[in-house]
Amino acid sequence: MQKHLPPPYPLPPAAAVLAEALPPSCGEQAAGGGQRKAAQAELPRVQGLSQFAVLLERQLGECRRHGLRAAVLLLEVELADAPASAAAADGPGGPGARGRAQEALLLALGTRLRARVRGGDVVARVGERQFGVVLVDAGRDEAETVRARLHKALCGPYGVETQRLYALLRMGRAVYRESGRSAMELLQVAEQGLHGGPTGPAPALPQAGAPLSLVRS
Repeated sequence: MQKHLPPPYPLPPAAAVLAEALPPSCGEQAAGGGQRKAAQAELPRVQGLSQFAVLLERQLGECRRHGLRAAVLLLEVELADAPASAAAADGPGGPGARGRAQEALLLALGTRLRARVRGGDVVARVGERQFGVVLVDAGRDEAETVRARLHKALCGPYGVETQRLYALLRMGRAVYRESGRSAMELLQVAEQGLHGGPTGPAPALPQAGAPLSLVRS
């Protein structure tokens, strides 16, 4: 029986060009309605990298059986107060409201992340502020394509209730066979990439009045 494979990622001359050329919704457009339904569903959640390794090892087994490539992205979200929101943390609702706003934003980021990869790729929330992505039949170039897309789509200021938050991403990448052959080997390489600092230059926090992506909890 022939296995149904996800469509390939388009490869530009350079990842920097792709980040500007592809609209944020390109992954959703490519996969059609089925992908949009998947994006609306809550992401599977695991407690840590050891549990995510189980999901990854299962997918690697499929890749071995069918002779496919695979790449792994590990994302860590950093949430900072945007200007004029520090006072809001002590305003109505207090610190509890800020915690609820952060969780609502993390859920929204997970949904946006799911919509910007293919329906056949594996996405899970890992712990509180990490996400793991397994790109099926993808290598180093495709992983860089997705990395640039996610950085463009997810980083930036958000308004949640009365809070103004800014999302930054740290990303690590590993490629099956090139970086390792087991799930734990790949995750170790990807985790090392997280310690290299946020992907790309860290953007300055927006000034008051900067446009926000609104998130309702």
